[in-house]
Amino acid sequence: MFAAVLEDAWRQCRRRPLAIALAVAFGLVQVPLTLAGETLQLVLAIPLLVLNLLLELFLIAYLAGALRSGPDAAGALAAARRSFLPGVRAFLLKGVYAIPAFLIGILLLGPRDTGPLPASEQTKFFVGLAPLFAFAWAFLAVLPQRVVLDNERRVLRGATVAHRVAAAHFPICLVIALVDAISLMTAGLPTGLAGLAAIMLLLSLLEPFRIAMGNALFLRTRTLHAVEPKARSGDQNRW
Repeated sequence: MFAAVLEDAWRQCRRRPLAIALAVAFGLVQVPLTLAGETLQLVLAIPLLVLNLLLELFLIAYLAGALRSGPDAAGALAAARRSFLPGVRAFLLKGVYAIPAFLIGILLLGPRDTGPLPASEQTKFFVGLAPLFAFAWAFLAVLPQRVVLDNERRVLRGATVAHRVAAAHFPICLVIALVDAISLMTAGLPTGLAGLAAIMLLLSLLEPFRIAMGNALFLRTRTLHAVEPKARSGDQNRW
């Protein structure tokens, strides 16, 4: 299964080079913002989160189109807009899953005096958080695909599908989640501007491949997606 997922992911990225270009452009645009003042960074934090989520939803639909008769760029953009609200709920659910991992990381760091961590301690902390977050997020590795590709609006129901996939193919889900966690933790590492740019370039190149792996795994595990009744029209915006 792992070899098949990698092959499908490579096929998606090869047939959709625009996905790689968009991911790299978005990643590199964020690098100069690290030199901006804290006020500007706080002002731009929410818009960047929104753009990042929309980009991920767009890439899921756009890349999946390389494996089936899916939408073109315009159709993928429409799918991203349509999936935005449940995508926000899926993002918040990931945050909930990350809370135990973060608390474990704090415990492993050990008791410390109040105040900012030294650079070396920050590096250890963020490096240690990556596998903890990855383990937690592995159970939701294909949740965004469920939201976008299956038009799922009830995120908790989509999470049950993601759990079944993770139970059957946990190593693959862990790899997908590890790339996601590393991308998040790297932003907190105390690196210089050049180092951050190099890291962001590498991670931006990996991001479409990570999403493509999720697409491939999701589409290859259809037998694990139990058939459930559609949500009533009044349930469209519920968890």
